[in-house]
Amino acid sequence: MLSYSDGDEDAFEMLYRRYEKPLLNFIYRMVMNAADAENLCHETFFRVVRAKKKYEVTALFKTWLFRIALNLCRDRVRRMKHRSHLSLNVQALSQDNGGIELQELIPDTSSDLMKHVETDELEAVVQGAIASLPEEEHLVVILREYQGLKHSEIADITNLPIGTVKSLNHRAHEKLKRILAKYVGV
Repeated sequence: MLSYSDGDEDAFEMLYRRYEKPLLNFIYRMVMNAADAENLCHETFFRVVRAKKKYEVTALFKTWLFRIALNLCRDRVRRMKHRSHLSLNVQALSQDNGGIELQELIPDTSSDLMKHVETDELEAVVQGAIASLPEEEHLVVILREYQGLKHSEIADITNLPIGTVKSLNHRAHEKLKRILAKYVGV
């Protein structure tokens, strides 16, 4: 990042290639929407570009980048709480389609899904269990388990003391064990 701040445009390309996938993965696990995750990932890198001249080494670049992404995710989640959601049971274009419900317009892909049911179901259960955790525990699990970050890096990203991060991680894992016990025999 320091090279990029000094005018080396290739340095940004290197940063982008190195961090795009892990950052996109992190954002997706926070917002659970692929299109929003992609937009937030691009917005994160846009903010890196805007901060080019102001960048100061106060933390590892990785933790600074993930903190930007985390703040964008939190903003998006706050905005989404105020939006109404369309039910799949509402009448879709009732005059044109005779009152067919939206869920009837969604194609049935059950034959394709049957090939991967057990794996997909377990993944969905795990994702649901993680999503059910309180926000800080959810965040710590994602950063620790899916991004492989150290407790100290998570503490830098979240602005929490390292002891709190360790405690949140432990509590989250205990909750996940209880939630997932019937699926994995814990």
